[in-house]
Amino acid sequence: MILKKFKINIHPPITTVIKEVIWCPPMHNWIKGNSDGSSTANFTARGVIFRNCDSKLLLWLAENHGSVSSLHDELMGAIRAIENAFQKGWHNFWLESDSSMVVLAFNNDSVVP
Repeated sequence: MILKKFKINIHPPITTVIKEVIWCPPMHNWIKGNSDGSSTANFTARGVIFRNCDSKLLLWLAENHGSVSSLHDELMGAIRAIENAFQKGWHNFWLESDSSMVVLAFNNDSVVP
């Protein structure tokens, strides 16, 4: 970690888990959209990146909003991805999200307030 390199101590110590994530392209004739959202006390943002089977960037979106919640932005990022894929005629569309709450929301709408 950079903080250790500069001999900076943080109290309480930060427990870090590093997990390697490898992006895999979608199957032939499919489009993959990766959506994400983030929030702070005063600011929320979401984005989506669309790529084809050759990993070619087809479209990207980034939007910022007033503070609502991280769930709201994660969910709206997924919804915007689906809307844009539909508008572009990308019917073979694969959506990826790092939010387990978004996945739960698509499986059970009672999760969404």
